[in-house]
Amino acid sequence: MNIRTRFTLLFALIVGIILFLFSFAIYYLSEDYRQNDFHSRLQDRAISKLKLVIAAEGKPEKFHLNNIEESKINLLKDEKIIIYNSDKEIIYKDSATALPTLETINLLNKQKLYVSVTNKEEIVGIKYSYIGNNYFLFAKAQDEYGTKFINNLKRTLIFRGLIIMLLIVLSGWLYAGRFLKPISKIVQQADKITYSNLNYRLSTKNKNDEIGRLTATFNKMLERLETSFKIQKRFVSNASHELRNPLTAISGQIEVALLKERNPEEYKSVLNSISKEIKNVRTLANNLLELANSEAETIFKDSEEIRIDELLWNVRDEMLKLKPEFNIQINFDQIIDNEKLITCRGKVKLLSVAFLNIIENACKFSKNKTVEIKVLAEKNNIILYFIDNGIGMPETYLKHAFEPFFRGSNTHGISGSGIGLSLVQRIIKLHSGKIFIRSKINSGTTIEVVLPNLS
Repeated sequence: MNIRTRFTLLFALIVGIILFLFSFAIYYLSEDYRQNDFHSRLQDRAISKLKLVIAAEGKPEKFHLNNIEESKINLLKDEKIIIYNSDKEIIYKDSATALPTLETINLLNKQKLYVSVTNKEEIVGIKYSYIGNNYFLFAKAQDEYGTKFINNLKRTLIFRGLIIMLLIVLSGWLYAGRFLKPISKIVQQADKITYSNLNYRLSTKNKNDEIGRLTATFNKMLERLETSFKIQKRFVSNASHELRNPLTAISGQIEVALLKERNPEEYKSVLNSISKEIKNVRTLANNLLELANSEAETIFKDSEEIRIDELLWNVRDEMLKLKPEFNIQINFDQIIDNEKLITCRGKVKLLSVAFLNIIENACKFSKNKTVEIKVLAEKNNIILYFIDNGIGMPETYLKHAFEPFFRGSNTHGISGSGIGLSLVQRIIKLHSGKIFIRSKINSGTTIEVVLPNLS
């Protein structure tokens, strides 16, 4: 069932319920008014009859004359009246009138009004005081005109209600179609978008309503998808290039070595060169695996508390074992008494990888192979500054610094794959942190890492 049909049915259901309640209220109030009015008329007829009987003073001829005058205004169909005195003796009774039970007469002493509806007849009984005496009056009749009016009202409400419901369903269908028309246009436009035209954007007339905001949000999503798709294409292209170069070099060296017989020293030289290229390939493969793992590991089920100062010293020692020519300085801006200020939650291995990459890049691109690490502990965050005086990068390159395989034009001749900073950014984000980069050509680079602490 599509949205238009569901909307129409829901609209018809809501309005139908309101219409039913409104019609029922009209019918109920009209019926209640009819009954009250008819019962009042029955009471008036019974009281008038009592007064005629009392006025006749037991003289039939006088009562007959009065009764003739009174009958001229008798508008009630099948009217029957019975009057009892205080001793429960009948003082007046129309012919063929069923007598009320003694229990019913006694009931009037308690509630002073008795009402009964049987088939088409309605009976009203009252206790009435007149000239110092109590009387029990019972009147019965049919409300012919009132019943006809109520039945006609019922038919009118039902018939007109069905017609109105048909109009409601039709109106709901047309309104839903008009309401969903902009969405249908968006669907048609979105259906035209493929991987080859991700630069296509949706259009809408009114940009301030909900549909306009939905379109704007969808267009922003398309922009992110387009950017991600371009980065992905560039990633695949650069990864292929980075893998192809060492493999081509290895293949070429092996082919050259096999052209003729060589002495052991030449074979050793070729093998050393091949070994170096294989190490580069292995490093690239490891970086790619770390990059993939950092994508999947979004929740640290087995995270641990990490002292950042201890981790930095361990990373420094590990890096100096691999690159003893590096100069790594760690400085603290203040004395930290509360260890929670310098402690965060996460994975030691991942943060070690991130810091190793930052330190290696800083030293690699510096002439003096030096990096200064400043540690600052604030109320809620641990802030780390990795500062070098290296070649830096142009301002236009900064927005691409965290893209995989992106390398500046001034890095030619310096080994690297362009994965490091991309991997670092993802690891820091996994730890709910932030990373910023500031750089100036030939003036060095500063990388700022902000991690939440346990304070």
